[in-house]
Amino acid sequence: MHDATGQGIDPRVIDAAIAWHMRQVEMDAADWAAFTEWLETDPAHADAYGMIAAQDTLLDDVAFPAALPVAANDDAPRTRRWLPWLAGSAMAAGLAAWLVPGFLPSTGTTRVYATRDGERRDVRLPDGTVLALAGGTRVHFDGADARAVTLDRGQVTLSVVHDAAHPFTVEAAGQTIQDVGTTFDVTRSEGAVTVAVAEGSVVFQPTGAAVSLKAGEALAMRISDGAIVRSRVAPAAVGGWRSGMLDFDGVPLSDVAASLRRLYGTQVTIAGDLSKRPFTGMIRLTGTADRDIPHLADLIGATWRRDGERWVLAGRDDTPH
Repeated sequence: MHDATGQGIDPRVIDAAIAWHMRQVEMDAADWAAFTEWLETDPAHADAYGMIAAQDTLLDDVAFPAALPVAANDDAPRTRRWLPWLAGSAMAAGLAAWLVPGFLPSTGTTRVYATRDGERRDVRLPDGTVLALAGGTRVHFDGADARAVTLDRGQVTLSVVHDAAHPFTVEAAGQTIQDVGTTFDVTRSEGAVTVAVAEGSVVFQPTGAAVSLKAGEALAMRISDGAIVRSRVAPAAVGGWRSGMLDFDGVPLSDVAASLRRLYGTQVTIAGDLSKRPFTGMIRLTGTADRDIPHLADLIGATWRRDGERWVLAGRDDTPH
């Protein structure tokens, strides 16, 4: 065991740990598999990576390069203007993640992974599947079967180790998403379950509607009545919250606010009917809520007010309370 300063760890191992940590915002399924293999090759690798990740979380807020979000907030379909993605060390440091082999135990054999708002965490399941949990997220599974995970709330991006004989499934709001060898994202919000696929494919409700989604496809199911809306998504944007890129397709502004709360740990209230207004577009975050929330207000033509840690956005004709 090595101390938190890295004493006794080969500097080359520390350099490799730093390199892995900085790559995580753009790693694909193959990269995650290689990373997992590297961690398991030598206990010093895991020690070095844990040290680097822990130190990264102690960094002060980083001034990320500013980038203007592009959004539309009307009902009419439109072609999106996709922003080029420039990954950099500042964004990687500001939105740090770390691999967590542990869990929060609960009754029986159930295992629970959870994050607070403003926190993110990556966990590796026994089969090698990696779950990237956004803030305000909770997932659980029966310890006897790590191939069936339930998303209780929040958002998770999965890089699944495929096993045709034992498909990986995600339950959310009573709905089942079954892996067919893929990387995909699932969000369980107050009013909907959304699924977006980066690579491979999944089957939504395999024993019911059996809706197949391939890379670049997404759907949203309204919990109140089960209505399903399919859409297209840029594969590179799936799980983009890990690197400060949020993609929305006709979702109510209340869901946009929920995403910001998960990422920043800051309460964002959308007043009145504004919360129901549909929002379509991609937002690229700077890493600072004080910049991004007022910018969102400008995009949607709203006023904003900050009350301590709480932000209130309202229509121009409304007075926020």
